[in-house]
Amino acid sequence: QIQEGFNNYSATGWIWSSRIIPDQGTYFSSFFAYMSYNYSSSHIRNDPKCINADLYDMIPATDVRKGFWAVTQAEMDAIDIPGNFAKYPYMNTKFKSPGAGTLGDGDIVLMRTAEMILIEAEANARLGVANEPAARTALFSLVSQRDPNAVISTNTGQALIDEILVQRRIELWGEGFNFLDLKRANLPLKRSTRGSFSLTQARITEVPAGDLQWQWFFPISAINVNPNLVQND
Repeated sequence: QIQEGFNNYSATGWIWSSRIIPDQGTYFSSFFAYMSYNYSSSHIRNDPKCINADLYDMIPATDVRKGFWAVTQAEMDAIDIPGNFAKYPYMNTKFKSPGAGTLGDGDIVLMRTAEMILIEAEANARLGVANEPAARTALFSLVSQRDPNAVISTNTGQALIDEILVQRRIELWGEGFNFLDLKRANLPLKRSTRGSFSLTQARITEVPAGDLQWQWFFPISAINVNPNLVQND
Protein backbone atom coordinates (compact mmCIF):
# COMPACT_ATOMS: atom_id res chain seq x y z
CA GLN A 1 0.00 0.00 0.00
CA ILE A 2 2.95 2.33 0.38
CA GLN A 3 2.95 2.79 -3.41
CA GLU A 4 -0.77 3.47 -3.81
CA GLY A 5 -0.68 7.26 -3.62
CA PHE A 6 -0.75 8.17 0.09
CA ASN A 7 -4.39 9.19 -0.19
CA ASN A 8 -6.43 6.60 1.74
CA TYR A 9 -7.05 6.73 5.49
CA SER A 10 -7.39 2.93 5.64
CA ALA A 11 -3.83 2.32 4.42
CA THR A 12 -1.71 0.00 6.51
CA GLY A 13 0.52 1.97 8.85
CA TRP A 14 -1.66 5.07 9.10
CA ILE A 15 -2.34 5.77 12.78
CA TRP A 16 -4.04 9.14 12.49
CA SER A 17 -5.38 10.91 9.44
CA SER A 18 -7.92 13.37 8.13
CA ARG A 19 -10.57 11.59 6.09
CA ILE A 20 -11.83 13.79 3.27
CA ILE A 21 -15.40 13.20 2.10
CA PRO A 22 -15.71 13.51 -1.72
CA ASP A 23 -18.39 16.21 -1.59
CA GLN A 24 -16.28 18.20 0.87
CA GLY A 25 -13.04 18.33 -1.10
CA THR A 26 -11.06 21.54 -0.87
CA TYR A 27 -10.11 21.59 -4.54
CA PHE A 28 -7.30 24.09 -5.19
CA SER A 29 -6.65 24.55 -1.47
CA SER A 30 -6.01 20.87 -0.91
CA PHE A 31 -2.71 19.20 -0.10
CA PHE A 32 -2.92 17.27 -3.35
CA ALA A 33 -3.25 20.48 -5.38
CA TYR A 34 0.30 21.28 -4.29
CA MET A 35 2.09 17.98 -3.66
CA SER A 36 0.56 15.31 -5.91
CA TYR A 37 1.74 14.58 -9.43
CA ASN A 38 -1.67 14.45 -11.12
CA TYR A 39 -3.93 17.14 -9.68
CA SER A 40 -4.93 19.62 -12.39
CA SER A 41 -3.66 22.82 -10.80
CA SER A 42 -1.09 25.25 -12.17
CA HIS A 43 1.23 24.28 -9.31
CA ILE A 44 1.28 20.68 -10.49
CA ARG A 45 0.96 21.14 -14.25
CA ASN A 46 3.90 23.54 -14.40
CA ASP A 47 6.05 22.68 -11.38
CA PRO A 48 5.84 19.06 -10.21
CA LYS A 49 7.48 18.61 -6.84
CA CYS A 50 10.91 16.95 -7.05
CA ILE A 51 13.29 15.24 -4.65
CA ASN A 52 16.80 16.58 -4.21
CA ALA A 53 19.08 14.54 -6.45
CA ASP A 54 21.65 13.98 -3.71
CA LEU A 55 19.02 12.47 -1.42
CA TYR A 56 17.67 10.30 -4.24
CA ASP A 57 21.15 8.91 -4.83
CA MET A 58 21.30 7.77 -1.18
CA ILE A 59 18.39 5.37 -1.74
CA PRO A 60 19.47 1.84 -2.76
CA ALA A 61 18.16 0.57 -6.08
CA THR A 62 16.45 -2.30 -4.27
CA ASP A 63 14.52 0.03 -1.93
CA VAL A 64 10.83 0.21 -2.87
CA ARG A 65 10.77 3.90 -1.94
CA LYS A 66 13.01 4.71 -4.89
CA GLY A 67 9.86 4.26 -6.96
CA PHE A 68 8.36 7.38 -5.38
CA TRP A 69 10.21 9.46 -7.98
CA ALA A 70 10.67 9.32 -11.75
CA VAL A 71 14.18 10.03 -12.98
CA THR A 72 14.76 8.29 -16.31
CA GLN A 73 12.86 9.15 -19.47
CA ALA A 74 11.16 5.75 -19.37
CA GLU A 75 9.98 6.38 -15.80
CA MET A 76 8.62 9.80 -16.74
CA ASP A 77 6.91 8.43 -19.85
CA ALA A 78 5.15 5.87 -17.66
CA ILE A 79 3.47 8.55 -15.53
CA ASP A 80 -0.21 8.69 -16.47
CA ILE A 81 -0.95 12.42 -16.65
CA PRO A 82 -2.39 14.65 -19.41
CA GLY A 83 -0.11 15.97 -22.11
CA ASN A 84 -0.26 19.55 -20.81
CA PHE A 85 1.46 18.52 -17.55
CA ALA A 86 5.20 19.16 -17.33
CA LYS A 87 7.46 16.24 -16.53
CA TYR A 88 10.87 16.71 -14.98
CA PRO A 89 13.52 14.28 -13.74
CA TYR A 90 13.17 13.52 -10.00
CA MET A 91 9.47 14.46 -9.95
CA ASN A 92 7.49 12.66 -7.28
CA THR A 93 4.83 10.03 -7.82
CA LYS A 94 4.43 9.40 -4.09
CA PHE A 95 1.28 11.50 -3.71
CA LYS A 96 -1.63 10.83 -6.05
CA SER A 97 -4.89 12.73 -6.13
CA PRO A 98 -7.68 10.10 -6.27
CA GLY A 99 -10.06 9.60 -9.16
CA ALA A 100 -9.68 12.10 -11.96
CA GLY A 101 -7.40 14.22 -9.79
CA THR A 102 -9.71 17.24 -9.79
CA LEU A 103 -11.47 17.26 -6.40
CA GLY A 104 -8.54 17.28 -4.00
CA ASP A 105 -10.40 14.74 -1.88
CA GLY A 106 -7.49 12.49 -0.94
CA ASP A 107 -7.19 11.65 2.74
CA ILE A 108 -4.38 13.37 4.63
CA VAL A 109 -1.91 11.32 6.66
CA LEU A 110 -1.02 12.89 10.01
CA MET A 111 0.81 10.07 11.79
CA ARG A 112 2.27 6.75 10.63
CA THR A 113 3.86 3.77 12.33
CA ALA A 114 7.04 4.43 10.31
CA GLU A 115 7.37 7.81 12.01
CA MET A 116 7.01 6.18 15.43
CA ILE A 117 9.74 3.66 14.61
CA LEU A 118 12.07 6.44 13.47
CA ILE A 119 11.36 8.41 16.65
CA GLU A 120 12.19 5.32 18.72
CA ALA A 121 15.40 4.74 16.77
CA GLU A 122 16.58 8.34 17.06
CA ALA A 123 15.70 8.59 20.75
CA ASN A 124 17.72 5.48 21.55
CA ALA A 125 20.64 6.67 19.41
CA ARG A 126 20.72 9.99 21.26
CA LEU A 127 20.60 8.26 24.66
CA GLY A 128 24.10 6.92 24.13
CA VAL A 129 26.14 3.79 23.61
CA ALA A 130 24.05 1.53 25.85
CA ASN A 131 20.94 2.20 23.77
CA GLU A 132 22.53 2.02 20.32
CA PRO A 133 21.68 -1.68 19.77
CA ALA A 134 18.00 -0.82 20.32
CA ALA A 135 18.34 2.09 17.89
CA ARG A 136 19.86 -0.11 15.20
CA THR A 137 17.21 -2.80 15.73
CA ALA A 138 14.36 -0.29 15.45
CA LEU A 139 15.84 1.25 12.32
CA PHE A 140 16.31 -2.15 10.70
CA SER A 141 12.70 -3.08 11.46
CA LEU A 142 11.67 -0.29 9.12
CA VAL A 143 14.28 -0.32 6.35
CA SER A 144 14.04 -4.10 6.01
CA GLN A 145 10.37 -3.62 5.09
CA ARG A 146 11.38 -1.21 2.35
CA ASP A 147 14.49 -2.95 1.03
CA PRO A 148 14.83 -6.75 0.91
CA ASN A 149 18.62 -6.36 0.74
CA ALA A 150 18.87 -4.11 3.78
CA VAL A 151 21.34 -5.06 6.50
CA ILE A 152 21.33 -3.88 10.08
CA SER A 153 23.43 -0.78 10.64
CA THR A 154 26.85 -0.96 12.25
CA ASN A 155 27.08 2.79 12.80
CA THR A 156 27.62 4.30 16.22
CA GLY A 157 27.47 7.75 17.77
CA GLN A 158 26.78 10.68 15.47
CA ALA A 159 27.06 8.49 12.37
CA LEU A 160 24.10 6.43 13.60
CA ILE A 161 22.07 9.57 14.33
CA ASP A 162 22.90 10.92 10.88
CA GLU A 163 21.82 7.65 9.26
CA ILE A 164 18.47 7.82 11.05
CA LEU A 165 17.96 11.43 9.99
CA VAL A 166 18.59 10.44 6.37
CA GLN A 167 16.01 7.68 6.72
CA ARG A 168 13.56 10.26 8.06
CA ARG A 169 14.15 12.39 4.97
CA ILE A 170 13.51 9.42 2.68
CA GLU A 171 10.57 7.83 4.48
CA LEU A 172 8.73 11.03 5.39
CA TRP A 173 9.50 13.00 2.22
CA GLY A 174 6.77 15.51 1.46
CA GLU A 175 4.95 14.90 4.74
CA GLY A 176 6.17 18.06 6.45
CA PHE A 177 8.94 16.99 8.82
CA ASN A 178 12.34 18.12 7.60
CA PHE A 179 12.04 21.81 8.47
CA LEU A 180 11.44 20.98 12.13
CA ASP A 181 13.98 18.15 12.08
CA LEU A 182 16.70 20.57 10.99
CA LYS A 183 15.53 23.23 13.43
CA ARG A 184 15.35 20.99 16.51
CA ALA A 185 18.74 19.43 15.76
CA ASN A 186 20.27 22.85 15.02
CA LEU A 187 21.41 21.68 11.59
CA PRO A 188 21.89 23.78 8.45
CA LEU A 189 19.86 23.51 5.29
CA LYS A 190 22.19 22.67 2.44
CA ARG A 191 20.85 21.48 -0.90
CA SER A 192 22.75 21.13 -4.13
CA THR A 193 21.08 22.23 -7.35
CA ARG A 194 22.26 19.16 -9.20
CA GLY A 195 19.58 17.80 -11.44
CA SER A 196 16.42 18.09 -9.41
CA PHE A 197 15.42 21.76 -9.67
CA SER A 198 16.57 25.06 -11.09
CA LEU A 199 18.09 28.05 -9.35
CA THR A 200 15.34 30.25 -10.77
CA GLN A 201 12.73 28.41 -8.69
CA ALA A 202 14.76 27.12 -5.74
CA ARG A 203 15.50 30.56 -4.34
CA ILE A 204 16.87 29.31 -1.01
CA THR A 205 19.25 26.35 -1.06
CA GLU A 206 21.38 27.07 2.02
CA VAL A 207 20.45 28.39 5.47
CA PRO A 208 23.00 28.20 8.32
CA ALA A 209 22.04 26.57 11.60
CA GLY A 210 20.67 29.14 14.04
CA ASP A 211 19.86 31.66 11.31
CA LEU A 212 16.82 33.88 11.93
CA GLN A 213 15.16 32.32 8.89
CA TRP A 214 14.43 29.27 11.04
CA GLN A 215 12.16 31.41 13.24
CA TRP A 216 8.67 32.44 12.20
CA PHE A 217 8.04 36.06 13.19
CA PHE A 218 4.76 37.52 14.41
CA PRO A 219 3.11 39.64 11.69
CA ILE A 220 3.58 43.37 12.19
CA SER A 221 -0.19 43.76 11.97
CA ALA A 222 -0.56 41.54 15.06
CA ILE A 223 2.11 43.45 17.00
CA ASN A 224 0.51 46.80 16.12
CA VAL A 225 -2.79 45.84 17.72
CA ASN A 226 -1.32 44.08 20.77
CA PRO A 227 1.15 46.09 22.87
CA ASN A 228 1.90 43.02 24.98
CA LEU A 229 3.16 41.02 22.02
CA VAL A 230 6.95 40.99 21.69
CA GLN A 231 8.61 39.92 18.45
CA ASN A 232 10.03 36.40 18.80
CA ASP A 233 13.51 37.10 17.49
